[in-house]
Amino acid sequence: MAIHRFICVACETFVEDTTTKGIHKCPQCGQDMYWDLNIAIHGNYKQPVHSDALAVLPNQRAEHEKLFPNVKLDAQCRPVFDNFTNHEAYLKKTGFVKHTQKLRRSSAKRIT
Repeated sequence: MAIHRFICVACETFVEDTTTKGIHKCPQCGQDMYWDLNIAIHGNYKQPVHSDALAVLPNQRAEHEKLFPNVKLDAQCRPVFDNFTNHEAYLKKTGFVKHTQKLRRSSAKRIT
């Protein structure tokens, strides 16, 4: 079961939960909490990652398979990655740049 992290922008409290359904309220200040997607940036490849942003057109499938034989495409022509190293190598070879996201202060307090 996946664990998702939610953070309160107001007081920097975070909680972990197994569901993303509904609005999470901060137990400290009562503000809405936001799903912390930064936790998955470096890759949680327990499940393969299907990249919508890197999808190719169906008529480009043959060329893609020739250039990148180790990167499979799913039925929607999205590349599928099962580890961080292959994902990064693919981005580098194709010329895509991943911009770093704004980092939070490390003073976030965990509530359990």
